[in-house]
This record gives sequence, C-alpha cells and structure tokens, in this order.
Amino acid sequence: MKKSNPSGVFHDIHDIRIDELPSPELSDNSVIIQVEMTGICGTDLHIYHEGLVPKGSVLGHEFCGEIIEVGSSVKGLTTGDRVVLNPMKNGIGLGVNPGGFAKYVKLSDPVLNTNIFKIPDSISSEKGALIEPLTVGLGAINKTDWKKTDNVLVTGCGTIGLVTIAGLVSKGITNIIATDISSKRLALAKKLGAKHIFNPTSDGDLKDLICKEYGMVDSLRYAGQLPNLTLAFECSGVPPILRQSMELLAPDGKLTILAVYSKELTTDPNLIVYKRLNIQGSLFYTPEDFLEAIDLMASGKVDLSPIVSHHFPLNELSEAFAVQADSSKSVKVIVDAE
Repeated sequence: MKKSNPSGVFHDIHDIRIDELPSPELSDNSVIIQVEMTGICGTDLHIYHEGLVPKGSVLGHEFCGEIIEVGSSVKGLTTGDRVVLNPMKNGIGLGVNPGGFAKYVKLSDPVLNTNIFKIPDSISSEKGALIEPLTVGLGAINKTDWKKTDNVLVTGCGTIGLVTIAGLVSKGITNIIATDISSKRLALAKKLGAKHIFNPTSDGDLKDLICKEYGMVDSLRYAGQLPNLTLAFECSGVPPILRQSMELLAPDGKLTILAVYSKELTTDPNLIVYKRLNIQGSLFYTPEDFLEAIDLMASGKVDLSPIVSHHFPLNELSEAFAVQADSSKSVKVIVDAE
C-alpha cells in the first residue's frame, strides 16, 4: 500500500523541490493513479521562470499512469487501467489540483473519454507521457480549415512545433517548412516529416525559400506578388516571428498561434485587413483530439520517441527543469516516477 507521496513542489521561481506529501485519499467518486512518466511542458517552464501558480503547487500535466484504487461510484474504470488525463478539465498539474510530478495522483469526478482516457499496453510509458502534447498539436490542426495541398510554415521546433508537424503529416499534409535556430531541433523536424527546414541564423532569407518552394501569388493590395504560403502555425513564442508569419502569408492565409508570449507584440493591423488573414489562437483541445492522439500512438502512425532527449528520476526533478530550460541541451525531458 502507498504510504507517502514524494512530490515536486513549486516553492518559488526556479525553486522546485521534492517534498514528502501525504498520499491522496480515495473518495467514492475518485481514482488514485500511480504515475509512470511525466513530461516537462513549456507551460511548466513559464511557471518555473515567472511563477503564475500558488506556492505549494505540484506541477506536471503531461503524464500517464496506472489506476491502483477506484471509488465505489466510479463507472467504466478499474484497477490496472493505464490512463492519461485531460488537465484542462480538472486543472491537474496547473496549480489547481496536484499533478504528475509525484508518485500518486488523485482524480476526482472521473468521466471516461472526457477527463480521463484509457491507453493500451502497446503504448509505452514514455509515449504515454507524450499523448497530451500531441493532443495540443492535433487540437490546433483540427480547429484550422486546412487542405492536404496547403503550403505550410511551422515556426519554432520545440515540443509543440514538432508534435504539430507530426500531426500535419498524419493527415497527409506534406508541404511543410519548419524553422528554428537549433540545428538539433530542425533535424527532428525533418525526421518527423517536414519537407524543408530553415535556420534563420545561417540560411539566408525565409521569404526566398518559401517563394522557391511554394511559388508566388497575385496580391490585391500590394505591388507585385506575395509568397504562396497558405497556412502557418506559430509555435516559437517570439513576437517578431509572429509578425513575420503574418507578413509572409498569402492573401486569405490562415495563421494558428499555439505559443505563449512573455512580451507584447506590436504589429500593423493592415497586414490582417489588406490580406484578409484568418488568425486564431489554440490552447485547449477536445476529447476527440485525445482519442485521435491515442489512436495515432497505438497504431504507430505517429512516433514521437525521437524528441525525447533526457530522462530523469523524480528525485532529480530540479535538475530536470534546469536541463529543460536550456534549449541548447534538451528537446523533451521526461521524469520517471518509479
């Protein structure tokens, strides 16, 4: 039986420690999950650098685990089920309820295929911890009006950019240019299916590459022609890159923003008006997005294992965060609870 619950507690900016907390207690309408592995998310890093959640919070929302206790009122779940959670429904690991940087997690009011999803044993613990970020990418794609023939730009090849590329490829979209300043991350983008990669520190002008590969289209407002870039996903969180995406899009182009920004953006709204751009943000996802992600993982149509750069045991969580915060060293850091 469980006795204590070693947990990664947010004490302050750049101060996450393993504390021995009481094990969560089962109630009639709850389940207790023994955590297998948890990924460190970009949201976790924003909290790590900026605060944003109450001190004492246990972070970690990208995790999978096994149900070890089931309340008497719970339907459709049993001990031994391996699961992932939808953190947007219960705030698990987001400063509302304790998350997966722990040995045990309690989920109250579980509803199968809404806030909790079963995964088959064919999905490893590592891949299980990557289901939630894949769902983020799929959620953005699924809310975007796309075609297989779209000419696509993905800016920023951290985890979210990479899973977005994998999601696009899974839908048969092949014209993808990926940009980043990290050669390591660009290599992963290529491995996951990006047709072309571009490093702005060494590869010249992105507009030239887009025009070469996608061609040009007539513009109603501007003299000359514009790049035939029809679809962009902004995953970098760098304000000038967001502006650049808007400048490069063709008339009636679509821009979906997945990144979170620490600095404000100043831009020209005429870019939106004159080119009739369709711009939307994407943060949440649907249960259907989760089920799609699980199916893609289970079938092998998407394999995100290459993006995992490091594993750390739970008792080295502080070091794991420091490595994840250094983009020159890491891509995706996974924390092993056992």
